[in-house]
Amino acid sequence: MSAVQPWMVQMDGSSSGWLVDGHPVPTRLRHQQGGGGVMFWAIIMGTELVGPFRVPKGVKMTSAKYVEFMTNYFLPWYRRKNYAFRNKIIFMHDNAPSHAAKNTSASMAAMGIKGEKVMVWPPSSPDLNPIENLWSILKQKIYEGGRQFTSKQQLWEAILTSCKQIQAETVQKFTSSMDARLVKVLSNKGSYVKM
Repeated sequence: MSAVQPWMVQMDGSSSGWLVDGHPVPTRLRHQQGGGGVMFWAIIMGTELVGPFRVPKGVKMTSAKYVEFMTNYFLPWYRRKNYAFRNKIIFMHDNAPSHAAKNTSASMAAMGIKGEKVMVWPPSSPDLNPIENLWSILKQKIYEGGRQFTSKQQLWEAILTSCKQIQAETVQKFTSSMDARLVKVLSNKGSYVKM
């Protein structure tokens, strides 16, 4: 299976609770100046990390905004791919309200992404999504050495730099694990799997 896994995350100037290779990331108590964070959107597919693309401040990710992001960022990338590539991929996004909305499904169908080309996600299943592993690596890179941020722009620049440092082999490791994840979930009768 080849799957496109988009991801939208919020990062702020602090982190706590993430496990990376079995070790907790140190808790950072100070938020960046002014509070809040940076929301961005990206895709992993095969060996590619497409993005990140920053979500403008104050934008609530409704179905309309999610479709706008897909139209502006995913669709141009997708259309540059050859027919054989587009024919074999499966689009994966979770059950967030903006992803599961009827408007989103209709818009994706208009893009040619419908039926078997969209993975049906069971609720509460982040263990199925390989991009969650990549998210942990990215967060570790951004906060390496106890780094703190004093502005959203500084945080965004760290996100961009850290994304550029992620190797194609790392992305491939996670995307190629999708079949194994599904097999494990089936053998566990739907229970959580650790990958």
